[in-house]
Amino acid sequence: MYWVRVLLFLIVAGYSLYMFTIAFRKKYLYLMLGQPEDRSDQQEHRIRSFFKYVLGQAKVLADPAGIGHFVIFWGFIVLSFGTLDFITYNIFGFHLPLIGEAAWFTFMHELFSILVIAAIAIALIRRYLIKPMRLDNSFDAFLILYLILGLIVTDLITLGLNEAIHQSHGGWASPVASGLGTLFASGNETLLVVLREIFIWAHLFILFGFLIFIPRSKHLHMIAAAFNVYFRKMRPNGQLKTLDLSDETIEEFGVGRIDQFTWKQLLDGYACTECGRCHVNCPATLSGKPLSPKYLILKMRDHLTDVGDRLLTARGNQTGNLVLQTEVAAGLEELPQLIGDVYTEDEIWSCTTCRACEEACPVFNEHVDKIIDLRRYLVLTEGKASAEVNRAFTNLERHSNEWGQNRNTRADWAKGLQVRTMAEVDGEVEYLYYVGSAASFDPRNQKIAQAFVRLLNEAGVDFAILGNEEESDGDSARRLGNELLYQTLVEANIEIFKAYNVKKIVTTDPHAYNTFKNEYPAFGFQAEVLHATELLAKLIDEGRLKPTKEVDQVITYHDSCYLGRYNGVYSAPRYILEKIPGIKLVEMERNKEKGMCCGAGGGSMWKEETIGERINVMRTEQALETGCTAIGTACPYCMTMMIDGTKQKGVEEQIATYDVVELLNMAI
Repeated sequence: MYWVRVLLFLIVAGYSLYMFTIAFRKKYLYLMLGQPEDRSDQQEHRIRSFFKYVLGQAKVLADPAGIGHFVIFWGFIVLSFGTLDFITYNIFGFHLPLIGEAAWFTFMHELFSILVIAAIAIALIRRYLIKPMRLDNSFDAFLILYLILGLIVTDLITLGLNEAIHQSHGGWASPVASGLGTLFASGNETLLVVLREIFIWAHLFILFGFLIFIPRSKHLHMIAAAFNVYFRKMRPNGQLKTLDLSDETIEEFGVGRIDQFTWKQLLDGYACTECGRCHVNCPATLSGKPLSPKYLILKMRDHLTDVGDRLLTARGNQTGNLVLQTEVAAGLEELPQLIGDVYTEDEIWSCTTCRACEEACPVFNEHVDKIIDLRRYLVLTEGKASAEVNRAFTNLERHSNEWGQNRNTRADWAKGLQVRTMAEVDGEVEYLYYVGSAASFDPRNQKIAQAFVRLLNEAGVDFAILGNEEESDGDSARRLGNELLYQTLVEANIEIFKAYNVKKIVTTDPHAYNTFKNEYPAFGFQAEVLHATELLAKLIDEGRLKPTKEVDQVITYHDSCYLGRYNGVYSAPRYILEKIPGIKLVEMERNKEKGMCCGAGGGSMWKEETIGERINVMRTEQALETGCTAIGTACPYCMTMMIDGTKQKGVEEQIATYDVVELLNMAI
């Protein structure tokens, strides 16, 4: 009987491992269809991230619902050691050393068994009774919960039957097994032995069924997520990949076909837990737009599965670069295109690049890069963009600003103020104040630039502006997919910066701040870059600015995505507001890392919002819920969107919108 059991176990285990291996290998081959990408930098940081975010489940626990996942995760690890001992004892007749009969492990094993059962019960209630928006009740999700439950129940019953057969008592360390053993003790011994065999093999068949199922389901994330966290993006959040536009042999830019994504971008699909956190934090999704970051990833994963074999065949039949035609050596049909067959153009243009999805994702999926790659394909390869977007491109090309204003009027806002240009001082100043197009040409945002200049002069800061020499920073062009235009503007800016030996830049525009700080270094220019609120907070600390006049306002501060989530600047604006006498700061429910976009990012400032609710109105409503008397911002785009929001709500006369710079200027 012993050798029959062992032989049967080896057959079942061998077959299951074989089925797991061939499925896992196929997924790996699909992954390797992606473009190469080096993610081997900063090894020490990556290892620390693994311990913090995989073993520590730090991002999972950022959401209260993550507690259940944390319990299941660690329960699965503890129970895996228990499963090994289950196999060695019930199949081969011996316990694993150190853990098999150790009271501490027996106790931990039973404790986590009960905790996981409780977590599964809560998960089932959430999925099938509460039904939150972010979760899909798929068969995969249902099956995996019952497989885990089946493993635990068959394990505990087998332990109880063993105690009854051997008439043993585990004591304090195994109350569940001891209780079940007492319950079973009155049964016929032969019947108990038969039942034990049934539950042993039930446990093993569930276990090996689970093994076969994992690489064939969404629960491949149990393996892929750990790799995704380890290989996560280590470059700054605000830095997009730079396209090499110098190679004239390249005919396609961006991503229009699944194999044009990198292997790491494809890995995101396998790592996705389908938890939906990105879904319920995305302003496009919440406002009724066709984009969902969750389905952006899942559509990519499913499409890769659909066409993976055809791509592998094509790779096997061709040498050099993969060239897909209607008829290739293997008789392949033309592959579906991502844009049109998988994603609609409305999906791609709905993104505000706010990174709320990436901030919420527990496995560090990178949604924004994919959106930008798809936009690059539309704009650079297919020449497709809306009339509004093309108008912005034309204005940038002709006038170096999206408004299409005469560049020779760029410094008109500064007339009558004590403002020098870099040409007048030959660059011999501490700071270049980069004004940006919004504060140069938009009348409302010009007031922010004027207030900032007054504060700099009050504090005795040595600064100058570029005046009519200033070029657009290029952020809108890049986020809208026009990398060629962006790089042209970058080159023009860097030439000017280097001519004046610029070492420090301060700006009131978070978009310019982000691209100067995080993206210009890739083009050979580095400087100390500060947002206006960072410099002003420092000047207050040093006593060079002393807000003494009372500003009687209840302010709710709206976080700019490019200042906050992209660059982690949350405290400086709030510090300034707290230092202003008379101001009471009240926070919106969604603030800081979880703040909601105003709707202008990613070039959306230049596109008409025609689908669903207006994002800026939704954000304005969230601000009004605080009972504020005014809304605070630190971004010219946010300023425009929040003012438009108060107008839409009919409260622009009662609820003013101020930049933090303006509020500080009022107090000095």
